[in-house]
Amino acid sequence: MKLDGAGCTRRAAFAYSALMVGTCMQPLTLAPAPALAAGVEPSPAAVDVARRAFAAFSAKQLPLADALFSQTIEEWRKLDRGAAELSSLLVARAGVRTDKTDFAAAKADLDEAIALMAPTGEPDPADRAGRARYREYPDAFVQRGLANEGLRNWAQALNDYDKAVSLWGGDGDGVNPFALTYRARAKSEVGDFEGALQDYRAASSIFSRVDKNPREASFARAGEAVTLYGLGRRDEAVRIAKQVTTRYQGLTDLYVLLAADAWDRGERDLALRQWSFACDGISSGCSKYRDVEAGGWLIEVRRWPSALVERQRTFLAESRGGLTTGVPRQ
Repeated sequence: MKLDGAGCTRRAAFAYSALMVGTCMQPLTLAPAPALAAGVEPSPAAVDVARRAFAAFSAKQLPLADALFSQTIEEWRKLDRGAAELSSLLVARAGVRTDKTDFAAAKADLDEAIALMAPTGEPDPADRAGRARYREYPDAFVQRGLANEGLRNWAQALNDYDKAVSLWGGDGDGVNPFALTYRARAKSEVGDFEGALQDYRAASSIFSRVDKNPREASFARAGEAVTLYGLGRRDEAVRIAKQVTTRYQGLTDLYVLLAADAWDRGERDLALRQWSFACDGISSGCSKYRDVEAGGWLIEVRRWPSALVERQRTFLAESRGGLTTGVPRQ
C-alpha cells in the first residue's frame, strides 16, 4: 500500500469568509462593524454568480472561478457593497490566481484588499501585543507573501510574512504556524538560515503542542532538516530526518535526502532502500527528484541547498538513476 504524499510546497487554507444561504449571500464581514454592508443589495442572480465562483474554486475549476469572481467583483463595485465584502472577494480571486500561477495578478488583488482592510484591521493602540483586529487581515499578508514567492520577490515575501506574524502578536502560540514555515522558507532564500531554523522549530512546536497536528509538525521538521543540511550540519539533519520518517512516512523529501546522504557515506544498500521507498512507497513518487540540473525542479522549485542537490546528482549518476525500484524497506 502506498502512503499519501504531499507536495513540497505547503499552502494553508486561509478562509475567504463566504457563507451562502438559500438565495441570499450573508455579508462577507471581515470584522465587527456598525453596519453589515454598504450600498445596494445584490440581486439573486448576482448572488448565484458569487456562489458559483466559490464552488468552482473549491472544485479547482480555476479559469471558471477567475471569470466568475471577476464578474462578481465588478458587480459588487457597481453596488458599492463596501470594503469588507469587496476585500473578501479580492482575496478569494487572488487565491484562484495564485493557484493558476498568475502571481502578478494575485498580488495586485491582494494589494487592493490590504489597502481596503488597513483602516479597520490595524491593531488597537490599547493592544500591547499589536494583534490585528480580525484574522483575515494578517491572512491577506500571508497570501501576498505567497504571490511574491511566485514572483521570486523573496525580500518582499519576507516583509509580508514579518507583518503577518507581528499582527498575530509577534511570537508565542497565537502565531499562525503556517506563516512561520513560509517565513522560514523566505529567510532561507535571503540567506538568514539561523532565522529559518528558529521559525521551523517554532512552527513545529505549535503544530505539535497546540494544534495537535503531527503531520504538519513533521513538515516543519523536514524544513528544519533540509536547512541544517544546507548549513553543513549534515549529522543533525540526518538525525532529524530519521526521527521524522520513523513517525510519519509520507515525506518524499526526507527519504531522498537520506538516500543521497547515505550514498555519499558509502552506505549503498541503505541509499537504494530509501530511494526505493520514496519512489514506490509514497503516492507522490520520486520523479521530480530526478530533475537535478540547473534550472530544474529541485533547484528552482523545491529550492534545495546546493550541497544536497550535488549529493542527489551524484547518487543518480553513480547508481544509474537509482538502479531499480521495489527494494524492500528494512
